[in-house]
Amino acid sequence: MKTVQNWARIATCLILVAFAAFAQSDNANISGVISDPSGSVVPNAKITIRNQGTGLSRTANSNDSGNYSIPTIPPGMYNMTVEAAGFKRFESKDNKVDPSIPANISAVLTVGAVTETVEVTGTATLLQTESGALGKIVEGKQISDLQLNGRNPIFLALLKPGVRGGSLAGFSFGLTQAGLSINGSRTQDNLITYDGAVAVRTRSNGSSIGTADLDQTSEVQVLTASYGAEFGRSSGGQIRVITKSGTRDLHVSAYEYFRNSAMDANTWSRNRNPATNFVTPLKFNQFGYSATGPIMLPKLNRDRNKMFFTWAQEWAKQRTEQTNLRTVPSDRMKAGDFGELLAPSMWFNSAQIIKDPTTQIAYPGNIVPRSAQSPNGMALLSVYPKANLGTPIGTSNWFGVAGAPVNQRKDSIGIDVLPTVNDSFKFRGQLYHYYDEAPFQTNFLFSTRTFNRPNQTSSLNWTHTFNPTTILETMISASRDQVFIRMTDTEAFDRTKYGITYPYIYGGKDRPNKLPAVSIPGLSDYTGSPYPSNSTGPIYTANTNLTKIVNNHTVKMGFAFERAGQNDYDQINVQGVPGGTDNQNGRFEFNNSRPGGSSVAMGDVALGLFNSYAEIGQRSYTPYRGHMYEWFVQDEWKVTSKLKIVYGVRHSIVQPYYSLWNNMTIFDPSTYDKTKEVQVNRSTGNPIAGTGDPYNGIIIPGSSWPDAAKGRVPIATSGAFDSKFSKGSRGYSNIDYGNFQPRLGIAYSLNSKTVIRAGAGKYTTRLGVSDSVFLGGNPPLQPLASVPVGRVDNPGGGSLASFPISVSTQAKEFHMPESWTWNLTMEREVLRNTVLSVTYVGKRSLYGQREKNINQPTIGTVQANPGVNINALRPFKGYGPIRQTYNDANSRYNSLQLELNRRFSNGLSYGAAYTLSKCKDDGSAQRDVIPDAYDAKFLYGPCNQDTRSIVVINWIYQLPFFNKTSNRALKAVAGGWQITGVTQFQTGTPFSVQTNDDFAGIGPGSGNNIQYFWKYANLGKADYPKQFAAGGNAADPAQYLTVAGLFTAPAAGTMVKDSLRNTFYNPGFQNWNLGLFKEFAVTEKHKVLLRAEAFNWLNHPNWGGVDGGPRSATFGKVTGKNDQRSMQLSLRYSF
Repeated sequence: MKTVQNWARIATCLILVAFAAFAQSDNANISGVISDPSGSVVPNAKITIRNQGTGLSRTANSNDSGNYSIPTIPPGMYNMTVEAAGFKRFESKDNKVDPSIPANISAVLTVGAVTETVEVTGTATLLQTESGALGKIVEGKQISDLQLNGRNPIFLALLKPGVRGGSLAGFSFGLTQAGLSINGSRTQDNLITYDGAVAVRTRSNGSSIGTADLDQTSEVQVLTASYGAEFGRSSGGQIRVITKSGTRDLHVSAYEYFRNSAMDANTWSRNRNPATNFVTPLKFNQFGYSATGPIMLPKLNRDRNKMFFTWAQEWAKQRTEQTNLRTVPSDRMKAGDFGELLAPSMWFNSAQIIKDPTTQIAYPGNIVPRSAQSPNGMALLSVYPKANLGTPIGTSNWFGVAGAPVNQRKDSIGIDVLPTVNDSFKFRGQLYHYYDEAPFQTNFLFSTRTFNRPNQTSSLNWTHTFNPTTILETMISASRDQVFIRMTDTEAFDRTKYGITYPYIYGGKDRPNKLPAVSIPGLSDYTGSPYPSNSTGPIYTANTNLTKIVNNHTVKMGFAFERAGQNDYDQINVQGVPGGTDNQNGRFEFNNSRPGGSSVAMGDVALGLFNSYAEIGQRSYTPYRGHMYEWFVQDEWKVTSKLKIVYGVRHSIVQPYYSLWNNMTIFDPSTYDKTKEVQVNRSTGNPIAGTGDPYNGIIIPGSSWPDAAKGRVPIATSGAFDSKFSKGSRGYSNIDYGNFQPRLGIAYSLNSKTVIRAGAGKYTTRLGVSDSVFLGGNPPLQPLASVPVGRVDNPGGGSLASFPISVSTQAKEFHMPESWTWNLTMEREVLRNTVLSVTYVGKRSLYGQREKNINQPTIGTVQANPGVNINALRPFKGYGPIRQTYNDANSRYNSLQLELNRRFSNGLSYGAAYTLSKCKDDGSAQRDVIPDAYDAKFLYGPCNQDTRSIVVINWIYQLPFFNKTSNRALKAVAGGWQITGVTQFQTGTPFSVQTNDDFAGIGPGSGNNIQYFWKYANLGKADYPKQFAAGGNAADPAQYLTVAGLFTAPAAGTMVKDSLRNTFYNPGFQNWNLGLFKEFAVTEKHKVLLRAEAFNWLNHPNWGGVDGGPRSATFGKVTGKNDQRSMQLSLRYSF
C-alpha cells in the first residue's frame, strides 16, 4: 500500500507540473566509495550528510560494491559521518559541494568499535572524478574579495578558461550579458540563471534580466562544455548564479562602495585635446545591507532548524555629465534673413544663393520675404536654440551640457523551509529596477529620454525524498523583463509652443504635440524621437526531475515546460524606405536640389517646401508567445571505483513565436503571384497605383482574427485583409520534432591524484523574439505614409507617394541553433588543494541566426541598367529590400585550455586560466546581413569574437605580518592585511577593411552590416601590415596598419570574394587590478572592513579598435583608448 501511495504522489507531481507555467536545478549529487584499510569495499555502511548552515540531513547505505550516492543536494558545506559494524565511526567535516557538479566524498574506515570516532577535514577532492563535463566554479571567497568593477557577478565568468569577453577593468554595474563568448559561441547562445530562474530577456536574448546582488551570491558556476542531459536551452554555455541560503545564526552586514573622478586617470583621447585634458566628472555610490538567519515563529522553529531567510537591498547612484556641440541657425536666419550665406561661412564653404522658386531669381539680400514665408516652415527653424558660442568651434556654434544620472536598486529575498526530514522548500526572488536619463535624445536639450527597467526573477524548488534511493525535485520559476522608455514633458518639446500646426495624415498619435524630426543640410538634425515605447518579456517555466538509485546506477529523468514571449510596443523599422521615419509625428527632409525649390535647403524651410515627408500611423502592439516542451533521461553509472560514465539524451520541441492576436505578417515567396505583381515606374522605382496587388506575397499566419484582436488591431474588423490568412500555423515556421540531443561524459581516475575526463554532446538554443525583424510592425499592421516634394503647412495635401513596401520576414524552415561539443581533459592534483587541468575543447555550431535580403538583384544589375531605379529591377515587384531572418550560419572552434586552481586555505588562494583558441564562421551575429544573398561561402573567416590567447590570473593572500605579535596596538594597525589581484592579458579581435559603397550594383538593403571588402594586395603572403610595436611613425603614434598601396576598391559591378572578412586583428589589452583590505575587530562579533581597489592600477595604455574604413582620414589608426586607471574605496560593518 505504501508503494502505491508513493507512486501516486509522483504521478500527482507530474500532472501538476504539466499544468504549471523550465527551470533547472542547481542541486548536486554526492557519491563515493566506502572501503577498509586493505582497499576492500565495505557494504551496508550507513552514510549521513548534514548541511552546516541549515542542518539539512540525508542518509544512504553503501551497496555491495561499496558505492553510495545521495542525489539532489543543495550546494554548501557539509559534514559526513559513516557507520559500519566492526569499524570506528568516520566523520569528515567542511566538505564543499558545488552547484550542479557531482562531488566525491569517499571514506576509508578503521577497524574498531563504532563508539570510537576518526575525524578528518575536507575529504571532498578538488579533482572532478564523477563527470566528463567542463564546469567551473567561482567560489565565495573569490566573489567577496576579488576586484569586480561595478560588482556584477556575471563578469566573474571571465576568470575561467574558454570564456572570452571584455576587460575586467571595465566599469559595468547594470544590465548586461558581459559580451561573454563561451568556447566560441555567440553571447545570445548563453544561458544565465539566478537560482534556476531564466535571466536572459526574450528580446533577441539581448541582455540579462536584472543583475544579481553580489553580497547575496554564494557561488557562480560556469558550464562550458559536455554538461549533462538535465541542462537545456543553450548551445553556448551556462552562467548559473547561486545565492546564499539562510543559517541558524543571525548575520548582518552593511556597506558602501565609493568612486569619484578625482581618483581616476584621464583618457588618452581627452589628454590629447587641450580643451578636455581633465577627467569627466563622475560620482558613484553603491551601498546596501544584507541579513541572514533563522525565521523565528512561535512553536514552529524553536530549535532554529526548520525555517531560514536571507534578505538584502542594494542601491547604486551614478552622477556624470554629457556635453555636445551642435550647429544651429543664427537669429537672422530664424527671421528669414540668410544674408550670412552670401559668403563662405561656418555653415557652408561657399556662398549659398536663395532663389524665388517661381522665377528662379535670387531674393535681394538672400532674405525670404515675409509674404512668402511658411508659418510652419519658420516654426521649424524657430525650434533650434539660440547660438551660445561667440566663437564657433569648427562648424559648431552651440554647446550643451547636462547631467546623465543612473539609479539602480536590488531587493533580494530567500526562504528555506525544512518542514519534515523528507521535504525541503527553497524560494528565491529578486526585484530589480534600473533607471537612466539621456538628455540629448532629441540631439538638443528639448526633452530627456528616461529609461525605466523593472525586472523580476523568482524560483520555488521542492525536493521530496521518498526513500534514500528515490527523490523527486520540482521547480517553477517566473521571470519578467520590462522596459518603459519615455520623453519628459517640457515646453521645449511641445510643437505648439513654436507655432507648428501642420495637420497629420494619420490619427492615433501617442503624443500629438511631440516635435517632428527635421533634417536640414548645414544644420544639426533634431528629432522628437521614436518614443514613448515599452515592452515586457515574460518567461514562465516548470520542471520536475525524478532520481532513482539502482545498484551502481543513478538514473534521472525529467520534464520541462516553458512559456515565453514579448509584449512589444517598440516595432518601428523603416530600413530601406526612402524618406522614412522612426518618429510617429513625422519627419521632414530638406535638400539643396528639391524640384521647384530655392536651391538652398534652409531657404526651402522658410518657404515651407520639403523634399520628403514620412509619417507613421497607429503603432502596432504585438503580444508574442511561444512554448517549449522538453524531456530528458540520464544515467550516472559507476562502472568501477575508478570509472564513471554519464550518458543521456534530451529532446526539445520548440514552438516558433506567434501573436496572441494574430497581428504579425510574413512575406512568403511561395505565395507571391507573378500574375498579380504591380507595375513599377522604371525611373522612380515606385509602384504604379491601381496595378496589381500591393501586398502580393504577404500572409497573416493563422486562420482568422481571434476575438482578442478586435478593438486592438485596426485591420481586424475591416475585413480588407482577411483573405491574407495562411490557414496554417500561427507561428508560420515549421517545428522541428526531431531535436534529440545525446550527451556523454566519462571520468577515469588513474590514481588518487590524477583523473582523465572526456565528454561530447549536442546542445540547442532557445531563441528570443527578434529585435531586428519586427513581424508585428510590418504593413499593413503599422501604416507608413511617404510624401515627396510637398508643403510643410499641409504635408498630406500633396499626393501620397506609392513607395515600395519595406518588409521583414522569417524563413519557413527555422532550425534552432545547435552545437556539437567534445572535450578531453587531464587533471592532476599537483599540490595540496591545488589542481592543474589541461583540456582540449572542440565545437561545431550549426544553424546560427543571420539575415539576408531576399529581394536582392544579382551583382552588376545597376551597371547593366543605367537610368533604371533599382526597385524596378528587384525580383519581387512593389517591394524594396525584404530582410529575412534565417538560420544557416556555421562555425568551428578549437582550443587548448589550461587551469591551475587552489581553493582558499591557510590564507592563500590563486587561479590561473589560459586559453589558446581559434574560431571561424560565416556569420557571427543575428543582425549580420550577408552582402550577396545568393552566395555566402566567401564570408567564412575568423569569428568576430575570435581571440587567440587569453590569460587571467587571480590571487588572494592574507599577509602574515604582525598577526601573532603580543603588541596589541601594532597588531591592530599592521596585522590582518590582505592583498588581492586580478591580471588579464588578451589578444585583439578581428576586423575587416571595408566600406558600404554599392560597388556590386545591387542597391540598398544587402550587406549593411558586413558591407563590401576591399581588395588586399598581400593576401596569402606572410607580410602582415601591423606596425603597432614600432608605433607607425613619430608624427602619428596611433598608426597601427601600414595601408599605403595595399588596398584597392572593388571594380564597378563586382564584389570581392577573396575571403577577406576579418583579415586583420585589433590590438589586445592587459589590465592589472589590485585590492588592499584590512578588517578591524570592534568586538569579538562586530567587525569593520576597509577596502581600497584600483582597476588597471598601472594605467597601462590599452588601445581601442582600428579604423578599417579606406576612405577615412584615420584609416589604419587607433582612435581611442580603453580602461584608464580608476579607483574605488569601501567601508563595511558586519556582525
